[in-house]
Amino acid sequence: MADHASDCELCALARTTRWYAQYREPFAFTILDCDSCDTPMAVLGEHRAAISEEERAVMTGALRHLADALAMCDPDDLWFDDKMRQIPDHYHVHLRRRPSWCRTVKS
Repeated sequence: MADHASDCELCALARTTRWYAQYREPFAFTILDCDSCDTPMAVLGEHRAAISEEERAVMTGALRHLADALAMCDPDDLWFDDKMRQIPDHYHVHLRRRPSWCRTVKS
């Protein structure tokens, strides 16, 4: 990944889990399984925490496409979690199933 910060795991991005895709356009990011929680995530290709709404839309769109391809769950049950807990200074977003306690009831 570009703009490597010397101690950032997401800049180094070791191939220790399954990788799904690497994008170069419209900007660099990679989709792979998180080595902590074993769920798909998109990692920005440069070391920064803030992104635009357009960048977030591209990354979550790619994750949604992956969820469809893997038949992970009902699309209404997807949750894009970009609360960066362990690595707060390098943007990444996890694709999760919405917890059952906060799913909406369908009529």
